[in-house]
Amino acid sequence: MRIRLDTGKAVTEVNKHYSQAFDGEKIIRQLHLSYPQGPTAFQLAPIDQLHIGGIKASMKLLQQIKLCRPNRVLDLGSGLGGLMRLIESELRINVVGLDITHEFNQTHQHISQLLPSFNAPKLITSDAQQLPFCSDSFDLIIFQHSLLNIPNSQQALAECRRVLKPQGRLLLHEVIQGANTGAMHFPVPWAREPSNSHLITQTDLESLLEQAGFIIQSYDDWSQEALAWRQKQLSKEQQSQSETAAVSPAMILGPEFKKMGSNVVKNLELDAIRIIELVAQADC
Repeated sequence: MRIRLDTGKAVTEVNKHYSQAFDGEKIIRQLHLSYPQGPTAFQLAPIDQLHIGGIKASMKLLQQIKLCRPNRVLDLGSGLGGLMRLIESELRINVVGLDITHEFNQTHQHISQLLPSFNAPKLITSDAQQLPFCSDSFDLIIFQHSLLNIPNSQQALAECRRVLKPQGRLLLHEVIQGANTGAMHFPVPWAREPSNSHLITQTDLESLLEQAGFIIQSYDDWSQEALAWRQKQLSKEQQSQSETAAVSPAMILGPEFKKMGSNVVKNLELDAIRIIELVAQADC
């Protein structure tokens, strides 16, 4: 299903950022040749777990999702489907994925077809600022490194509140501005230049959540853990160990990925960015 909306220049630039170097056909061809019996979650991780922290961060997030006990989940910015597949395989929960980049959704569908236990994913190409769902549709909405690509956070959070059921929850695994945001290095995986990066501060995030009708239940800073993970990944990339994998982040972000990964380390070390997990509940 594809919803056509007037998303504006800013969202168009976000879509361009992810699609300009993306080679979905190469990814599917390589996965099929390398894993004829179907790839595992860890074999897919280089392309479908692009957030800072990788698949281990997603596995950690599953514990929070399990505590929420949702029946119907919306994954905003679902990408190539790494988190969706983990939720459905590990927790047996119904998930709908939404992403602004249609090529991601197409490739997500093809990846799922390669898996031994194929289940067609429920995907929509649309804008998180204008959710194409009825009110009170979901028990849980997840942002995993997605809010950073949304120009109007206030509108997106208001839409989340609308489509969540009363006392539904919002789960964020996000990048936010650190104390030294002026030291930010670009490009990064979510933006090649400052104008396309939509990070907000912790204070602003908390204020926007309150305005939208949410009550914050928990807040956890994952920055040091994320830095240790990214430093380890950077060491592997510099030693060319990652070239042994069938697929790589460069198939999505292009040759700039190496610089992007290095800049993530710098930005975490300089406290230009922070990685957080936040749970908020919709008020009654």
